[in-house]
Amino acid sequence: MIRYALVAAAAVFAVGCNSSPLQTADNTVGGANVVSSAETPMAKGATSLSLDWGAKAQAGQVAIADVLSYGGSKTTISAPAGWQPIRDDSTPTTRQSLYWHAIQANDARTATWTFSEPVDAQGAILLLDNAAAAAPVDMSNVKTGNGGTVHSDSMTTTADGDLILIFKATDFGNAPLQPQIPGDMSAVVAQGKAPLEYWILATWQSQNGATEETEFSFPQLFNWTAAQVAIKHGSH
Repeated sequence: MIRYALVAAAAVFAVGCNSSPLQTADNTVGGANVVSSAETPMAKGATSLSLDWGAKAQAGQVAIADVLSYGGSKTTISAPAGWQPIRDDSTPTTRQSLYWHAIQANDARTATWTFSEPVDAQGAILLLDNAAAAAPVDMSNVKTGNGGTVHSDSMTTTADGDLILIFKATDFGNAPLQPQIPGDMSAVVAQGKAPLEYWILATWQSQNGATEETEFSFPQLFNWTAAQVAIKHGSH
């Protein structure tokens, strides 16, 4: 049986500025750890979105960007140089685009995504230690819905010690949602302000195999997306 261990991270609610490093527990099987996160607040009718990972980023770390856009037709998103797509998933109103980047010594601390048409946009960026910088993503999947509970599907990883990140977003906070986080996961980002809520959760596996599903039991009225991304560990 696969054992999941808690990443002991406090929820982060800072908006528009960089958070202090999270109090994360070391992954005892040598996997990646989330060391900081930062959020960029909602911009209405934006043609770009900038995410700032802060002054403490170090070469060799891996950054994960969560770019969220809402409304209108599916625009073309242009990523900054050096940022690789992980997933790009949409409902009729909610789009969640995930990217990774291996940080270099001369990188600027801010990365900017541009949109071919104005959209409402917000996002977050994570910094990871001890991730496989050349190719950090082991597996990923997504589930989307129109109403019902916001839940992610299981996926099967191929590497021991994967960090499992869950990205959930909805276009309507039902009062707001105020979800119950699964007991073996932590909220790295919890932007639970209606109407456009999103969350990033984290846990890790002791060995490869099936991840667990996650579910927010309070139902949504409109559109949502829920992705899982498994991050491989680095060399130390």
